[in-house]
Amino acid sequence: MEREIVDKALSILKDMNEKNLKIEELLSEMSISSRNDLLRDITRDIIEKNNFIKEHGLSNEFVCEPISSDPEVISINSLLDNLVSNIEKNPSKKVIYLRLFLDRFHDISDQDKNVIIQSVKDEDTMGLKAKLVSLVNVFKLEI
Repeated sequence: MEREIVDKALSILKDMNEKNLKIEELLSEMSISSRNDLLRDITRDIIEKNNFIKEHGLSNEFVCEPISSDPEVISINSLLDNLVSNIEKNPSKKVIYLRLFLDRFHDISDQDKNVIIQSVKDEDTMGLKAKLVSLVNVFKLEI
């Protein structure tokens, strides 16, 4: 009788071990967002659902910025993606968004910013992103 109980317990433990392995396998296949990505997504959801923010014309670019100014934390690509998405959502404010984006770069003079805005204001969003990426790369701009 004792042997049967031990065998039954071992069988249950073996089943539990197999299920744990399956769970670990499923979890390892899941993509888990970083903390910053989750916070950015939550903030965007709040902004998109908040009427007060919409009424005042605030956008994700202004509010979804990480607090840190470390260049590794704030990537220029994410800023460009944010810029492009804001322009796509509200094309009438394209020049304003470009100005705010360029104001982040302290190495560019106001005259140069005006020239850049004039040269890219008629670009579509993909062309705009490509030109701004090349600008950042050529001048090795940092935030």
